[in-house]
Amino acid sequence: MIRTNSRVALYARFSSDNQRSESIDAQIRAMEAYCKQHHYVIVKTYTDEARSATTDRRPAFQQMVADSKDRIFDILLVHKLDRFARNRYDSAVYKRELKKNGVLVYSVLENLDDSPESIMMESVLEGMSEYYSYNIAREVMKGLKETAYQSKHTGGVPPLGYDVDPESKKLVLNPQEAETVRIIFDLYSRGFGYTPIIDTLYRQGRKTKLGKDFQKNSLYGILTNPKYQGIYVFNRSSAKRVDGTRNSHFYKNNEDIITVEGGCPQIVPTEIFDKVQERIRENRHAGARNVARARYLLSGLVYCKECGRAMVGNSHHAGRDKKLHITYRCPNKRRLCNNKEINRDYLERCVIALLEEQIFNRKALTGIAKKIRDSPPNDRETAKAKALEDLERINGELRNVADAIAAGLISEVLIARLQSLEQEKASAEALLTELSEVRTPMPVDADLIFSEYQRLREAPSSPEYREFIRSFIRRIDVGRYTVNVTLKTGLDVCPALDTSVLLKREFIYRQRKAS
Repeated sequence: MIRTNSRVALYARFSSDNQRSESIDAQIRAMEAYCKQHHYVIVKTYTDEARSATTDRRPAFQQMVADSKDRIFDILLVHKLDRFARNRYDSAVYKRELKKNGVLVYSVLENLDDSPESIMMESVLEGMSEYYSYNIAREVMKGLKETAYQSKHTGGVPPLGYDVDPESKKLVLNPQEAETVRIIFDLYSRGFGYTPIIDTLYRQGRKTKLGKDFQKNSLYGILTNPKYQGIYVFNRSSAKRVDGTRNSHFYKNNEDIITVEGGCPQIVPTEIFDKVQERIRENRHAGARNVARARYLLSGLVYCKECGRAMVGNSHHAGRDKKLHITYRCPNKRRLCNNKEINRDYLERCVIALLEEQIFNRKALTGIAKKIRDSPPNDRETAKAKALEDLERINGELRNVADAIAAGLISEVLIARLQSLEQEKASAEALLTELSEVRTPMPVDADLIFSEYQRLREAPSSPEYREFIRSFIRRIDVGRYTVNVTLKTGLDVCPALDTSVLLKREFIYRQRKAS
């Protein structure tokens, strides 16, 4: 039995931003009248604004439970039991916790005591409150899904790059923010990590939708949002855990997600979006894969100079001491190709040294940036015309060699010339494909490229370092004694640069001369 002058703590709450703060005032007013009627002394008041009772993640509520251990109040008074909790588990757990600390929970509207009938009634009321909460959520979701099927905004802050049209309630482009989104996708697709992207955005004064500096989590949310591909998506985030938290990196099953193709304006080209998703997937699964297998920085870029095949990674033990040798080797058997394999570390060191000499220093990068700025706008078309001319010439020579072989004039010289022309044709076609791509030129930030290289070289085994290095290399041709390295002078940073002029470097493998 609670005595007169018992010490009372008041707890009030409203659950969403759609309710008004006056709701708390009304609850407190009713509780104060109740205390006056029963001659209770109010010692403290706790309030949670816009907090749901389906979870215990409520700051004032948790503070109240902590204070109960100091026994500064005997009663916790709420306006109604659903203000305390709408989850039967939380209700039972925290009532037990409070009771252990000598505190009983009272309600203004539900006149309950310690009798068996009151215990039964309290259980019924709590069950009804929990049902009401989940039923409301179900009905709200039903309405939101219907809104989503019409590609209308379902509430909250729209994604970066979009605003909400006040009449149609659909997403429309915000040009300045959309440019920020394109910069983020462009940099990430070219191998830059989160840190240099954040640094670039900071230097350019670009902010999030809420006007804050970008963080890694905000970049991840942008890079994985299908809306930037023009696909309206709703109900993708995973459901809340029992503690009310949510992991935004996990998504619901496809059958639960609403998608509408063309439901919002597309900001990022499909090929760039797909390239970004592929890189994210590779980085996610790179850890275990990289531990289990030897790393090949240049895989897919190294070609056999003798037969034209792409060289593959190979590891084997040889010699008396069975030393491990890791190499790039031609996949053709020896009877088809007599090229030698090349030591992986040797080749990669040589390529990195060339990159540092020609690109990864401030003087070279400043010169590249200046050349891009000064490039005439028609450089790309000129390069494309020259690539078409070269391809036509190569095809003509290939026909002449094929006719000679068909006429029976087979010789080692003709075979070698045929293989050489095939390699030239592959390079010319790759260059033509690159020049034909329609891409928005991006300015070269010399400081960004240099600082990113300095950062990534500290972790040469990371997927980021691998992608960054590879973005500057067109191909590497390995012969029996020589290696030709062809770099991209366009750097994929600014297509306006004349990429028909390729940077080539030949070096002698192990300083041995052909006999």
